[in-house]
Amino acid sequence: MKTTKPIVFITGQSGLVGKALTKYLTKTYHVHGLQRMNSLANNPSWNYRQSLSDLDIKAPKALIHLAGAGIADKRWYPKYKQTIYDSRINGSRWLADEILIHEHLPEVFLSASAIGYYGHRPGELLDEASSSGNNYVAKIADNWEKATLKLSTQGVRVVNMRFGMILSKTGGALKEMLLPFKLGLGGRVGDGQQTYSWVAIQDVTNAIEFLLQNKTLNGPINITSPNAVSNKTFTKALASALNRPAFMHMPKSLVRLIFGEVADELLLANTHVRPQRLLTAGYRFQEPDLKPYLNNLLS
Repeated sequence: MKTTKPIVFITGQSGLVGKALTKYLTKTYHVHGLQRMNSLANNPSWNYRQSLSDLDIKAPKALIHLAGAGIADKRWYPKYKQTIYDSRINGSRWLADEILIHEHLPEVFLSASAIGYYGHRPGELLDEASSSGNNYVAKIADNWEKATLKLSTQGVRVVNMRFGMILSKTGGALKEMLLPFKLGLGGRVGDGQQTYSWVAIQDVTNAIEFLLQNKTLNGPINITSPNAVSNKTFTKALASALNRPAFMHMPKSLVRLIFGEVADELLLANTHVRPQRLLTAGYRFQEPDLKPYLNNLLS
């Protein structure tokens, strides 16, 4: 199969970002979703070699690695915590090893990561130069990124995309919030002071294309709005966009009781992240402000 467009391989194509990105990039690129070769979440592998043969190419222009077990899909029992960890680290290692078997390499490897890298850091403004945290999600993100290092030592431009809370009404955290907020059951979580570093799905896809094209960018890149908000502000903006009250309040003790470790690691975590490297490189956010974004999205 021949195409005149640059070929981009992608893992995790069926996820929230994968679906949106595939639709967005097809105007410029030939996007080819890699298929899993096994059903082992802890040790995933993909049909990279077969895809090269099917497309009759020596290497794709780029590989965008988004796959990983959903971090908030289930309560964190020890077995699932290990699955979350292994699906990211082992999957990235497998891809790096498979790519390096071949003589011809992709120009760029864009790998998902997360702002969980920074951990729980109240009172700090964090950018890509900030150190990693010391909690569970920080450990995941740190080792996730380290799993891609062998590619950069062999001349592949590696970008570790540290995603914030991605907002889309078709999936992710916002979709889960919509029903309770529509029923008037929305409200702040804990004291509401924790910072949510969010990003619109449109800016996720736009930023990834920007990273594909900007050959000077490598290493960690924060993909978050430049205007993070508190949970309290987020709650008010979402309730306002839906024309609903938001009087409910979930105290920290109840959040921890219901969600277990997810409470402190995600829901109550305070991580104020700035996308400094994107801004310095000239990326312009399409949706930098939360309230107008939610009003337009949910109108």
